[in-house]
Amino acid sequence: MNHPRNIWLAIAVTLLWLSTTAQGSEPGWLGLAFQVDATGVLNPVVRSITVEKVFAGSPAARAGLAVGDSILEVQGVVVAGAKADVLSQTLKMKVGDTVRLKIRRGAEDIRQLSIVAVQKPPAP
Repeated sequence: MNHPRNIWLAIAVTLLWLSTTAQGSEPGWLGLAFQVDATGVLNPVVRSITVEKVFAGSPAARAGLAVGDSILEVQGVVVAGAKADVLSQTLKMKVGDTVRLKIRRGAEDIRQLSIVAVQKPPAP
């Protein structure tokens, strides 16, 4: 049986994923997968976002994002304590849009990254 918190984590991840794919005819793609730690029921509050995968050759990879990075801010919105719907809105993008991230790598390495969304490549 799933723990209720896990269900809401899945919902938060789905909301964030949908926000990057539900844009017009050419949704933007960054080339990463992430884990969301959140709490709450109807509109979860996000505690953290951690990068789980960066696709080779993707915009995220070219920008320097790495597995294990903690995403601290998205488009100037602080992740810790943000409502999932607010973060979802910040991730709505189309091809050519730039997403600004503030990340933490390791204990103290804080970086600012800009990633330009591209069209998702076809599946192999």
